[in-house]
Amino acid sequence: MRIQIVSPGGELQDGQTRTGNRSTATQWGRLLSELGHEVAILNDFQPGDVDLLIALHGGKSVEAVRSFRKFQPDGRLVVGLAGTDIYPEPAPQTLESIAAADGLIALQEKAIEKVPEEHRSKVSVILQSAIPFQPARPKSNDTFDVSILGHLREVKDPLLLAGASRKLPPESRIRVLQAGDILEPPFYNAVKAETENNPRYHYLWQLDRQSTAQLIASSHVMCMTSVNEGGARVVGEAIVNHTPVLSTYMDGSIGMLGESYPGYFPVGDEDALTELLWKCESEPAFLSALTGAVTTLAPAYTPEKERKDLAALLARVCESG
Repeated sequence: MRIQIVSPGGELQDGQTRTGNRSTATQWGRLLSELGHEVAILNDFQPGDVDLLIALHGGKSVEAVRSFRKFQPDGRLVVGLAGTDIYPEPAPQTLESIAAADGLIALQEKAIEKVPEEHRSKVSVILQSAIPFQPARPKSNDTFDVSILGHLREVKDPLLLAGASRKLPPESRIRVLQAGDILEPPFYNAVKAETENNPRYHYLWQLDRQSTAQLIASSHVMCMTSVNEGGARVVGEAIVNHTPVLSTYMDGSIGMLGESYPGYFPVGDEDALTELLWKCESEPAFLSALTGAVTTLAPAYTPEKERKDLAALLARVCESG
């Protein structure tokens, strides 16, 4: 089929900020091409010979959805639900795209609960795959490394981990490694102050894909501090590298790690995160339990499974037409 993927920011290019939407569009484009489809990744819908449109981020891509339905009313339409589409609640533009779609993609199981009940039958949960970093890198014996990855903006609560690390006992060997671009100006001064005053904290700016994978694989623990997430790619990368995850108790992580996963802490709770960090470092049995939990999940995050799930979605959407 001839497929257009419309994504905020378009396809990921060298030197650009690696947003989740760009990374997802690029990955889906590659997997769909491997299935034999002709794929173009664009900022906006381009009228022409198009069999199927995938609109990534229903709210931000609503104009593309409207144009597609106007120019190709019989074409097949899939909407990929991003985190800000559905959390804290779907906006009117997102609901419009959901209603117009023939199929919906959710990045984790809990996202289905945010889709209006009359449209839930359209949803396919497609986990974003990742490849383990090779060759495997040994973890440091001198420090206990905790990574946090994601662009710095308020919804990520990006300096919660740094604050929690300040409260660790003096004998702790924990080192905080933070990677991501600064997307909201107040965080420039906040990162500068943390770097100057917190010896545990190291800011790495935005890393390329290879360096990001290496950081996750070499960390003793990866931390997710967001208020909301749609289904963070880095959680999948941690899972395939068997790196334990500590996360806020939020749908985006619960939908990937499971309700009973032992590594959650309340949103915004610095003290609870400090306790979990120390427990990971000082109690090998607890760290082993976290490692075992993510290792069990790893088979669900292979490229082969993601490609198969995309193929099944397209087959279902086309059959429904």
